[in-house]
Amino acid sequence: MWRSTLALIGVRLLLVSTVTTEFRECYFLKVAECSVNAEMVNVDGIVSDAYTEAKEARTGFQPWLFFFVASAFYFYEFFARVAPGVLKSDIRSVTGASEGEFGLAMGMYFLAYAPAQLIVGRMLDRFGTRIVVAPAAIIVALGCLLLASTDSIVLMGLGRFFQGLGSSVAYLGVVYLALVWFPPHRHGIIPGITVAMGTLGGCTAQYPLAIASQQWGWHVPLFLCTAIGVAIAMLLWCLLPRRPEWFIDLMREDGYEPELPEPMVSMILRIASNRQLWLISLAAAGLYLPISVIGDLWGVTFLEIETGLATKWASLATTLVFVGFAIGGVGVGHLADRLGRRKPLFVGCGIASCCIAATLMLAGVEPTWLTIALLAGLGFTVGGQSLAFVMTADFAARHTRGVQLAFVNFIVMMLPVVVQPGVGYLAGLGVPENGTPDATQELRGYALVVALMVIGTLIACFVKETVPRGDVDSRRA
Repeated sequence: MWRSTLALIGVRLLLVSTVTTEFRECYFLKVAECSVNAEMVNVDGIVSDAYTEAKEARTGFQPWLFFFVASAFYFYEFFARVAPGVLKSDIRSVTGASEGEFGLAMGMYFLAYAPAQLIVGRMLDRFGTRIVVAPAAIIVALGCLLLASTDSIVLMGLGRFFQGLGSSVAYLGVVYLALVWFPPHRHGIIPGITVAMGTLGGCTAQYPLAIASQQWGWHVPLFLCTAIGVAIAMLLWCLLPRRPEWFIDLMREDGYEPELPEPMVSMILRIASNRQLWLISLAAAGLYLPISVIGDLWGVTFLEIETGLATKWASLATTLVFVGFAIGGVGVGHLADRLGRRKPLFVGCGIASCCIAATLMLAGVEPTWLTIALLAGLGFTVGGQSLAFVMTADFAARHTRGVQLAFVNFIVMMLPVVVQPGVGYLAGLGVPENGTPDATQELRGYALVVALMVIGTLIACFVKETVPRGDVDSRRA
């Protein structure tokens, strides 16, 4: 009897233990599920709050204030970039440099500018705009100081290298800041307005600089440029904000992990395997040549030789390339935002710019007024090149936008490293030392630019269409 009683008690204890174990397992499973659900709700809540904060921060005058402060640096570096082309005769006279030596020394700007792009893009992705752009303005000012204080073409090349190193931050810094502080429906026009600000700097470095150098000598404007660079650096540091926390939360939505950043080499290799990015970059590089080669360096010389214009009038005519570029960048960008389309405008501008550039090869026989009008039209159509950066921003993750935009700009600015001295070399073939090419010889160099523009336009035809990325507007409208 007692044995059966003990057996019954044992069975009951076993049942109780089993039920208790199952209850505990169910309980802890439910707790874990609740924890996971709570974490998901927490993450969604953070992202939702980030969208709300972004929508509030991207309204009003504040984004425009940040944008124009950063654009002042781009205005300044564009002036520094273009100035040697206007001062070419003075610089060659003082240094005794040949056409090829001058082109090589001035091309050091792009030799520094282009390779620095990828590092700059990474720094923008990691640290934001302010901590990168302010020191860069000081480096550009140092380059201006070197150019102003020496008569050696070698040291001038070093000064151009410093200018290129610091300037590598300017355009990317402005565009990156705008992508943070402006909603997606503004992304098309912002690169165009940025281009317009830089173009104003290029315009200032044409006719006004030519007059100033004739009045006070070529050293004085460059010393003044040095002082302005230091002032702009102080302005950038004092007025630009740190990257906002709400944008970091939006970056996390794209897979960004601040504690475990992707190594730069592996990121670049991954990005470089993107066919779309290569096509956009190569097309943009070809379409930008009228600015980086003609506007920046060889335009004044081309007009002097082909049309017989005096230096100051050739400088004024070359200014129209930049004016057209500014208007075209804003107009095409605005139209892209209104239509929600990028590729048709990108390709169309490429075709139009090639036609105008080919027509300019007849500058020696056509009326001067027509040549000047064509220069303005060339600048306007090249303004569509800014859509390359818009298309890149459309498909890039937020935490890799800086690097991918830098990759495009790297290719765009690497091409002039070869083309600028190449134009001078082709134009100088058969020309006596320290001599000036004739009209036919000058056209040989210019033809290289036209040929590469045509290739860039053909590549643009294979670029895939992109659409504005949904952000605040799509989720919180």
